[in-house]
Amino acid sequence: GGGASQGGGGSVTAQARVLAPEPQAAEAPPVLQSFADVIALIEKKRDIALRLDVERYVRPVSFRPGAIEFEPAPGAPSNLAQRLIGRLREWTGQPWLIAAQGGGGAESQWERQKREEREVRSEIEQDPFVLSVMKSFPGAEIVSIRTLPTPEASPADAPPEDDED
Repeated sequence: GGGASQGGGGSVTAQARVLAPEPQAAEAPPVLQSFADVIALIEKKRDIALRLDVERYVRPVSFRPGAIEFEPAPGAPSNLAQRLIGRLREWTGQPWLIAAQGGGGAESQWERQKREEREVRSEIEQDPFVLSVMKSFPGAEIVSIRTLPTPEASPADAPPEDDED
């Protein structure tokens, strides 16, 4: 038998330190207030297969804590609702009711992303500069589109400081 000995004589200061837990040490189950919270939790738990399936095939219909209704997008795995129920129960410690239904769902996250990419692409393809480049270089094609981060406020945008007259 292994004897796990407990350290004796804990001082008051040590107890006070224990009463203020580190933020990471908090073992409170996550509270999910929206469908976005569900995706964030799946991402945090690094369940990549489930995250990809949820992003691609779940068209949210309604969400309330403990219950999700969704319309499965074409090609959705038949066990998606069961997998989601099992994971959410495991991670939140509460039972979840997840119902797949025939219609009425919003776009899945993946569908929305693809639609936005198409909209941006068609906007870029109509840009006069892009059109002139495409005309100048026959056979050129747009391979990828990246959004560059915009600087918050560059010093050039600030009005010049005139303290002196």
